Amino acid sequence: MSASAPAFVRYTVLALAAALVVTLAWRGVRWTLQPPRIRSAQVQSPGPPVDANSSEAAPWQRDFAYALASARTDATTGNIAAAEISVDRAESFVTVARLQSLPAQPEFIAYALSELDEILNQHPDDARLLEHVTLVRIALAELESSVASGDPSSSADDLRTKHVAINAPREITAGQTLDRKSFGGDYLDASLMPDTAEILLPPASRAFVDKIRVENLTIAGASQTLDGIRWRNVTFVGTRLRYEGGELDLQNVRFVRCRFGFPPDALGAALANAIAAGHKTFSVD
Repeated sequence: MSASAPAFVRYTVLALAAALVVTLAWRGVRWTLQPPRIRSAQVQSPGPPVDANSSEAAPWQRDFAYALASARTDATTGNIAAAEISVDRAESFVTVARLQSLPAQPEFIAYALSELDEILNQHPDDARLLEHVTLVRIALAELESSVASGDPSSSADDLRTKHVAINAPREITAGQTLDRKSFGGDYLDASLMPDTAEILLPPASRAFVDKIRVENLTIAGASQTLDGIRWRNVTFVGTRLRYEGGELDLQNVRFVRCRFGFPPDALGAALANAIAAGHKTFSVD
């Protein structure tokens, strides 16, 4: 501003500048104290359902929801890198909840999966965004598994359960059906095997053409690849499950306190979605 300008002009400009600074500062304070509202997320409570903005929602769920809301905004405006960072932050909240054994109600899981769909729908062909979003789906599946029930060994009333110790991987050949008769028991305990050791080793093709079935068993501990085997009425307990994108058939299969190694692609996302939503049947031909 020119020093030769009239005094009243200089004072007017200074007053407007001061007003602008005060206004921006006040908006910043309001944003800090009252973050933008997010789309309603239904969470069970003793009374009527509340959304993720409610003080009745668990703190981690609110933080998770805010992270997804931020990711959705960034994805909508084309800021993919920022969206990925927010999605990763959401995944960290889910992981901490699992480690702390914090439950998530089905309504909240349904909301989370829907929001992840919306984020990805902004850029459906972006492979990196798909990878980040899928990792959150897998974390949600692990959270669901961490609070799932169904381990027969925890029921003192089920006297029919017979434990069989598995100390080394078992090779299986084409055409086999593995069940209680095959092992002499219906609870295969592989908890003494290394976490990375495969329990059942089918032919290398890992395809349905081998006609391998595993039925009416509980399998605990170690690791297992799911591809190429038809699983029916099987419960995995504390097992590291792998899926490599091949043929898959799960019929009434439960996962209790399991960890998942799925590919961060569309097939891995679909399987993680099904487990997180509590589905026990899933197929890929």
